[in-house]
Amino acid sequence: MMLELREAQTDQLSNEVRYPPAPWRSIGQLWSGIFQSDTPAELPAGLHPLLSSRWRVVTLVRYQIGTLRYDELIVGPLARRGAHVGVFVDFIWVDSETSLHGGREIWGVPKEMASFMWEDNTVYIADTQGPILSMTMHKGASRLPPVWLTVPGIGRLNQYWTYTTPKMWACLDRAGIEINDWSSRFACQIRPRPLIGMAAKPFRVTVPAPTLLR
Repeated sequence: MMLELREAQTDQLSNEVRYPPAPWRSIGQLWSGIFQSDTPAELPAGLHPLLSSRWRVVTLVRYQIGTLRYDELIVGPLARRGAHVGVFVDFIWVDSETSLHGGREIWGVPKEMASFMWEDNTVYIADTQGPILSMTMHKGASRLPPVWLTVPGIGRLNQYWTYTTPKMWACLDRAGIEINDWSSRFACQIRPRPLIGMAAKPFRVTVPAPTLLR
C-alpha cells in the first residue's frame, strides 16, 4: 500500500510570502467532473448560472513539475459574465502558501490551506476545521495523444472580475472519480458520482495573468 502525505506547508521566504509572477507553467495530472448538488449556486451579483445552477464542477489537480509543486481542489458552478463563460471558483484549497498568495493576488481566487493525504487511488483532504472530502479516482496514465483544451475560470479581484484561460495540452482519459465523505459543514451537498467526468494524465499547462472585467 502506498501512502503519501502532503501537509499544508508554510513557505518562510521572508517577512512576507513572495510568489512567482504569471504565467505559471506546470506538468501534472488532474481529475474533473460535473456533479449534481442539492441546492442551486448562490452567485454574486453580476454573474449568471450557465446551464443548471445545481451543477458543481469539482477538479483535483496535482502540479508535479514546473513553477510550483502542489496539490489543489477546486469546487464551483458554471457561470457567465456577459459573453465570458467558465467555472466560478467558489471554493479552492491548496497545500502551498506560495500558491495561496499567488492565487489570491494574481487571479483573485479564494485559496485556502489544506492537507492532501494520498493512499493508493484515494485522496483525503482536510483543513483546520476538519475533513473536507475523500475522493477515489483512476490513476493509470492515458494512452492517448495530447489534445489542446482550455477550461476558463472566473474570480474576483478588488472591483474587477478576473477571467483566466489556461492553455493546456492534455492526454485525456477516464476519470473514475467518486466523492466520499463530503463534509456536512458545507451548505451545498454534492452527489458522489459525476454526471460526466474526465482526466488529464498527464497535462502540460500555462496559466496566464487574467483578463480584468468590469
